[in-house]
Amino acid sequence: METSMTHTLREKIRILIKNGIDISDLIANICIRNEDLSNAIIKKFVRKDTNISGCNFSGVIFGDKDSSSVDVMILKTNLQNCNFQGAIFKGRAFIRSCDARNCNFKNADVSNIDYQYTNFEGSTFCESIIKISTRSGIGCKFPKEIFEDLTKGWDMNIEIKSKEK
Repeated sequence: METSMTHTLREKIRILIKNGIDISDLIANICIRNEDLSNAIIKKFVRKDTNISGCNFSGVIFGDKDSSSVDVMILKTNLQNCNFQGAIFKGRAFIRSCDARNCNFKNADVSNIDYQYTNFEGSTFCESIIKISTRSGIGCKFPKEIFEDLTKGWDMNIEIKSKEK
């Protein structure tokens, strides 16, 4: 059960972010919907069956590249309208079975994310680093514009077809 963010906690988080200190423990089990966590260091982030929509994660460093465990695990969570611009996911990360529609991943490094069954429709991935693989992306939905932009300069004709159910 998540508890509400208080003004005092919000201020403490802002000070830690400003000083480059990990805020993982402070936001565990706290409702962060519509919160501004930009430029934070979040080494451990676990969310399941919750709503963190509208959260600003721009410039956030998620995870720890030296960790052997999964540092970021977001499962069955509403991520709609979150801003991940310039965010970096270090180490292993899962974003599975989530609603990530209309998110901003511009200039983000999401190459370490396993994103199975997640809906990214309406999201932006301009200049992002993403791992395209069958296993990591099984069952996910991307906006067709991502593939049109990706292949724009290639010397081949690629037809983008949507899979209708």
